[in-house]
Amino acid sequence: MNLRSTDRPEPLAVLLLPTALERFELAEHARELLTIPRVVALEPSRFGTSRLLRDSAALRQARRLRFPGRPWVLVLYHPEQYRLARALMARYAGAELWYVERDLEELESRSRARPDELRELDELARERATPDQMLAPGLDSAEAGSRLRLHLQALGIISQHPFVPGGRPLRRSR
Repeated sequence: MNLRSTDRPEPLAVLLLPTALERFELAEHARELLTIPRVVALEPSRFGTSRLLRDSAALRQARRLRFPGRPWVLVLYHPEQYRLARALMARYAGAELWYVERDLEELESRSRARPDELRELDELARERATPDQMLAPGLDSAEAGSRLRLHLQALGIISQHPFVPGGRPLRRSR
């Protein structure tokens, strides 16, 4: 198969996980999406960041991340990851934010962030994700995945063409 480089990088979806996939309560949903070749997941750093440096750390991380394509969809599972999502949206203009709504009271009990900070990040994520990009907590995994898959197909993230990071296969002329 011949490869050629293009100016248009492969479209990607990026899952911003709040914890390691093995410990994540919505791991089934994330794993289902990770079966798509152009979907990648980011787990948070094992090291905590001081409250004062969280925004700048997210900006620095967004600049340093290298993807095998261009992120078009960011899937946010926890409000604490909104800082990184915002930094990635600034770096990759036009990227969409999909937000999986969660019960804030439950998240507050396990979060490093203060409750008021968590609510503020949740509100910012809700404002940035349009209503059709919100996945409700009561939505079953299959229905949420189906809705998101349709959108990923429309963006070319789910494609019949093979995923070739850094290049695209040349099509045979007839």
